[in-house]
Amino acid sequence: MDIDSTPELNLLIVEGELILAPNDSDPSHHRTFDAHYILVSGGKMQVGTEDFRYTSKITITMHGTLTDPYLPLFGNKCIGLTNGILDMHGPIRTPTWTVLSETVNINATKITLNEQVDWVAGEEIAIASTSFDGREAEKRTIVSIDNTVADKPVITLDKKLDHKHFAATETFGDKSIEIRAEVGLLSRNIVFKGDDDHTEPN
Repeated sequence: MDIDSTPELNLLIVEGELILAPNDSDPSHHRTFDAHYILVSGGKMQVGTEDFRYTSKITITMHGTLTDPYLPLFGNKCIGLTNGILDMHGPIRTPTWTVLSETVNINATKITLNEQVDWVAGEEIAIASTSFDGREAEKRTIVSIDNTVADKPVITLDKKLDHKHFAATETFGDKSIEIRAEVGLLSRNIVFKGDDDHTEPN
């Protein structure tokens, strides 16, 4: 692929090799790839490999609705693979998820993590629910990260939290249990998504 943006393809059948190469000189360079169906049939689709990772940015968007025709075995709005290779490898992030160091309450705009991360301002994170309602998980954008306290980075969020997220060590008799909300990095340089017009918001 030698262009920065494809037209909205209907059906792409890969029987040879489709290589989506990064722009190694510019990590912020962004390519887009749009299709309704991709079928890798005996061929190879490569967006970076384990040894040579995709270093810039690419968004692969699948288009379609629930009522569109289905490919046998695979469905619609999909990448199908049969007797082929599909490789997608971006830079290794360390870690991809961690836990809170301390409880954060409603309206908090900062969270403290339990270990160092390589996350940066502008990236999106998810904070898991610690209540009986799993829908209290929250998505926020990192505004800044303060690393002045060793192994306890403090992340400033783009807006207040709507729910409490628990983090502590609970002791029951002679047993101690770590109960802490997970915090995961959502941002990736390779994004595979459904089109915005026909995809349920998360």
